[in-house]
Amino acid sequence: MLKITPIPAFENNYFWVIQPDPLQARVIVVDPGAAQPVVDFLQQQQLMLEAILITHRHHDHINGIEALLRLWPVEVYGPLSKAIPQISKPLEDLDSLQLLGLNLQVIAVPGHTWEHIAYYLPEHKTLFCGDTLFAGGCGRRFDDTDGVMWGSLQKLAALPDDTLVYCAHEYTQANLQFALAVEPDNSELQARLANPKSTAPWMAEGNH
Repeated sequence: MLKITPIPAFENNYFWVIQPDPLQARVIVVDPGAAQPVVDFLQQQQLMLEAILITHRHHDHINGIEALLRLWPVEVYGPLSKAIPQISKPLEDLDSLQLLGLNLQVIAVPGHTWEHIAYYLPEHKTLFCGDTLFAGGCGRRFDDTDGVMWGSLQKLAALPDDTLVYCAHEYTQANLQFALAVEPDNSELQARLANPKSTAPWMAEGNH
């Protein structure tokens, strides 16, 4: 049973720990923007880092890589970018990889940054989307046009409706409040904001 655990960091970041088999200590970490929270968690849980996945170049997603590699000299997967020299296995759109028995598909989602990618696990209907998509909103556009960002969001919208989305920040409450300001009569938004458990779904461990 796949186990996914958030490591809260900074003001609102999540670094994701993917444990393909809870009976095995081997894990993958997604977007470690700082090393110490990851080191502390892995040591407390007696886990072994086997790979690092990166979605894009921003410091709060990559600054922990170097220190983690000094402790665990593992492969670092991510987009080809001069801003992320630690990437040892560069990836691009439609690539696929096998890690610890998991099948991961790469989806290019430029817009927040030009090199941004997401990771989709089809057998588990699970998406790690970095800063492209959030509950109730999407990421800020830095590098590309609105049209490029919209195209990336359309790619993610085409995934199965029951896809589990693991984004890299907790912006849910603010996003829903903004969305309600734009669509005050939207009953789905009202219901989502009124249910505290639904506005922070990533605060607990994910098992599936």
